[in-house]
Amino acid sequence: MIKLNILAIAAVEDRTNLDIQIAKQTLQPNNVFVHVDKNPAQGINDRRKRIAENHKILVQAVEDLKPDLVWQLEGDSVLNHNTLQKLYDDFQILKGNGFGYVSGIQVGRHGLYALGAWTNFTEDSFESINYTLDGLQRVEATGFYCLLAQPKVWLSGQCSWDGEPYGPDVVWGRSIQKQKYVDMDIPIGHLVKNGIIRPEHMSTCNVKFSKINGKWEYKQL
Repeated sequence: MIKLNILAIAAVEDRTNLDIQIAKQTLQPNNVFVHVDKNPAQGINDRRKRIAENHKILVQAVEDLKPDLVWQLEGDSVLNHNTLQKLYDDFQILKGNGFGYVSGIQVGRHGLYALGAWTNFTEDSFESINYTLDGLQRVEATGFYCLLAQPKVWLSGQCSWDGEPYGPDVVWGRSIQKQKYVDMDIPIGHLVKNGIIRPEHMSTCNVKFSKINGKWEYKQL
């Protein structure tokens, strides 16, 4: 089987952990492009705007380097040694005219430990994918923590933030008019100050966000 040219990309505040996670992969990317934001924004709203701004730098890198596949990561993702290989294997199964991207699964770190993979969007609600599922599952959006896409599809996503109740990564995912998947058997750890949050931890939950009287609220399912 011919291996395709894979570009690993990320926008981070510190690349130390990212370099470790990439270096331990059994399948190595052909190129790595990392934008280090040396003056990171503070506060959730400003951080979301900065993510969208930094994404433009990654877009330019993908356009310049012209890979066959884009492997997008975040600086606080913790990977198993075969994460990229498993994503690549999924791509070989899923590739075709309707395929958008495939991602692992990761738990959020802001006190609500739901998976960052989202479905069932309406104007007034959306929810996380059920963490008890396994195998490949269709979703409507994920985070940028660990996904694999062909460059044409990846570049078609619109990464922006205009006050949505989720980040620009989810805006980007929702904007892609192709089939998006998560592999529930590719867990991605989330590095925090006191350790690593993992999908298999007992704190992982399902959550639904709803707009009630003009305000977004959530409840665990």
